[in-house]
Amino acid sequence: MALKGGIKFLRKRIRAVRNIKKLTKAMKTVASVRLRKAQPALLNSREFIEDLEKIFPISHELKEDFLNYNVLGNTSGVAKTGEAKRIFIVLGSDRGLCGAFNSNIVRLVQAYVKQDDIIWVFGTRIARVISKRYKDVREFRDFWKDLSYDKVERVYEQIISEINKLRNESVENSELEVYCIFTLFKSVGTQVPTCEKIFPIYISEVWGPKKIFEPSRDKVLDFFTEAFLKAKLFFAFQSSITSEHAMRMKAMDMATQNSDRLIRVLTLQMNKARQEAITKELIDIVNGKNALEAQAI
Repeated sequence: MALKGGIKFLRKRIRAVRNIKKLTKAMKTVASVRLRKAQPALLNSREFIEDLEKIFPISHELKEDFLNYNVLGNTSGVAKTGEAKRIFIVLGSDRGLCGAFNSNIVRLVQAYVKQDDIIWVFGTRIARVISKRYKDVREFRDFWKDLSYDKVERVYEQIISEINKLRNESVENSELEVYCIFTLFKSVGTQVPTCEKIFPIYISEVWGPKKIFEPSRDKVLDFFTEAFLKAKLFFAFQSSITSEHAMRMKAMDMATQNSDRLIRVLTLQMNKARQEAITKELIDIVNGKNALEAQAI
């Protein structure tokens, strides 16, 4: 394969690919370290949610003997009528170079979200795409640096404030629903884009009529529902950032392998070009020698 510039161009290109390989290898190492740090927090949040669900059976759909109890003080066994107003929390990334992480979320948004839905999008990269396609979008750019429970707790308070605002403005007896679109971390090799309902929640009355609550039933349920919603939200955020690290690690590993393959191909081409140049020079020398000998005769 003839390339413009010959051997000099190939050497320059091999040097450039080697520099890129060093960069991708370093990024893979950084992503793997961040992944190892993020996994314990994710595991702890998952276990905490499982422990909460052992205390009270919870459902996101209204069932028999389930109460629609939420942090706004609405306790009812009857679902509201009217079309539900929906808020979607979309979790992407601030940076790229993480494979299909953001594009998978965008496809899920297109499948579930309608134009009249409210969208809260977290992540600079994905916000650029979502804001162009939907009208009611609230952007949280550069959000993922130093993710913590306190940061997610502030997001939860903003969501509750938004729900209160929408309920005050609504004239219809309609339900408010909150969904979270994020990447669920199952293992280092498996991350699944997911749309999960967060709010409202329904709690089963498993305690019976003679159950005693201290300090009171309402205060216990208030504390429980608030703790559960915060835990679910934190799990979604932590799962998203953990998945991002895993997908970036895999993407950089693939990029490093591709760099190795490209270096081998370019080195082979350079060697062939060098051999061709040497062969051509030898042929010129032999032809010159033959011409001198012919003149001598």
